Formats: sequence, structure tokens, C-alpha cells
Amino acid sequence: MPGIVNEKENLRDERSGDIADLKKEMAEDENASSIAIATILRETVSQREVKDETEAALRETEEKIEFLQKEKGKAEEEVEEAQKEGMGLGQDRLAAETKLAEIKTDLVPLQRNSDELAAQRKALEEELAGIRNGNETLQAQLNKLVAKREEILVDFREREKFYRETIKTPPWIYYGDKVSLKVTNVRPSGVGLFLPIGYGHGVKDGMEFLARRIDPIAPSRRSRRLRITLVQSNYCFAEEIPGFGEPDLFLRAEETLEIERSGETNLDKD
Repeated sequence: MPGIVNEKENLRDERSGDIADLKKEMAEDENASSIAIATILRETVSQREVKDETEAALRETEEKIEFLQKEKGKAEEEVEEAQKEGMGLGQDRLAAETKLAEIKTDLVPLQRNSDELAAQRKALEEELAGIRNGNETLQAQLNKLVAKREEILVDFREREKFYRETIKTPPWIYYGDKVSLKVTNVRPSGVGLFLPIGYGHGVKDGMEFLARRIDPIAPSRRSRRLRITLVQSNYCFAEEIPGFGEPDLFLRAEETLEIERSGETNLDKD
């Protein structure tokens, strides 16, 4: 019998030490939880990380509660066993009952802390859900703006195309403009020729052009200078200005030329 009592006392002392360690860990956990809560309140921008830390602390607390509940069950079994055997283990029984009471007392703040952490986690989840809903609303607004921008851009391009098509280009042949054509006829003297262009093609009296032969086998491709005189709306006479080209190599009828508007030696007449 004394051996059993000593054994129970040793077990009691060992359990008491374990409980003291648990109390210390609980105090540390409680401090850590308080720090975590303060951190949550301070650092709202890191809600996701705080939520993860809170869940970890909650899991750890739940594990400790589960452990203490198992210890509680063991203590209750020991009390029942001592009562059934009818041994005079009043001291062990008292120690076990005391340990059971302490465990119950220690479970209260842990349970309270667990409830607080669970409520805090729920609040964080609701806040995150609100943020997600806000992001979805902003994304929907952005999509509408993008669609509206595309609609405006399409309308702008259609209007631009319409206005560009309705803009009328001035009818005149301007400096540097080039026209390819065939000579309709030439004077017997060779110093003048008739061309199939006139007022309707943008030609005015007095315009001067540089004329070049396009045929690669032409006797000369040296530029000549022509001055226009209108004959009809689609017909004109081009007088060759002396001093350009070869005087003895005249242009021929049906010959293809490229004429380029050049600066005149006199002012244009409207």
C-alpha cells in the first residue's frame, strides 16, 4: 500500500508540473493572442497574414483544450478507480480532484480566448468578403468603361472615315504632282504637242511642266519644259520652252510621257 501511495504522489507531482507548464504556455499563448489582436488592429493592410496567424493560434488553442480535456478524463477515471477499489488514498483522491478543478479553471480563459479568436476570424472573413465584393464592383465598372471606350473609338473611326471621304481635294495639279499620259498629236515643227488633259484634270493656262520620256529605248530621256494652253476642258496644247532637252529630238505622237508640275516663269492666272 505505501508503494502505491508513493507512486500516486509521484504521479501527482508529475501532473502538477505538467499543469504548471501548461499554465505557463497558456499565459504565453494568451500574451501572443493579445499581441496578435493588437497587430490586427494596427495593421489593417496585412489582413490576410493576420487571419492566418489567428487561425494558427486558434488551432493551437483547440489542441491544448483537447489535451486538457483528455487529462480531465484521465483524472476523473483515476478518482472513480480509487473509489471502486476502496483504497485509502484520500490524499491522492484529493490531489486528483484538485487537479481536476484546476484544469476546469484553466479551461475557462482558454475557451474564452478560443471564442474570441473564432469571432475575430469570422470578422476578418466578413471584411475580406466585403473587399472582394468591392473589387468585383470596381472590375465591373472598369469593364463598362472599357466597353464604352471601344464604342466611342468605333464611332470616332466611322465619323473620321466619313468626313475624310467627304473632304474634296482641290482640283488643281500642284507643284511636284506627276501625271503619266500619251501624246495625242504634235505640231509639224515638233516644238508643240497636244495632250489629253485640261481644266477638268486640274490644268490651268500658263502651267509649266517638266516632261520625261518613259520608254527605256527612247533616243533621249533628258527632261523638257512645257507650258500649257487650254484648248478644251479635257484637251490642251503644250508648247515646248526652249533651252531644255535636245533641240533636234522631237516628241512623237502616241509617245508615253511623265509630266511633273514645276515652277512657272510667270504668275498663275485663275
